[in-house]
Amino acid sequence: MRVIKKGRKQKGWSIEKNCTGYGNGNGGCGAILLVEEGDLYETSSSHQGETDYCRTFKCPECGVETDFKDGEVPGAIWDKTKKK
Repeated sequence: MRVIKKGRKQKGWSIEKNCTGYGNGNGGCGAILLVEEGDLYETSSSHQGETDYCRTFKCPECGVETDFKDGEVPGAIWDKTKKK
């Protein structure tokens, strides 16, 4: 196999995400970020006796937190994230 165009240095799982503030009142700055597995942490919220767990990152530009939607984080990465 040959490399036609080299990619970026990669270490573990990562994804490009926009800072939107999704799940946290919105208000994100719109920055496009390369979010790596070490940037994620677990957050939770309770509504009417039920607790929802999310994987969240904090934007380094504006400080707003953005939650991932269900299915965006692979199960193996989901299980490895630390609690906030």
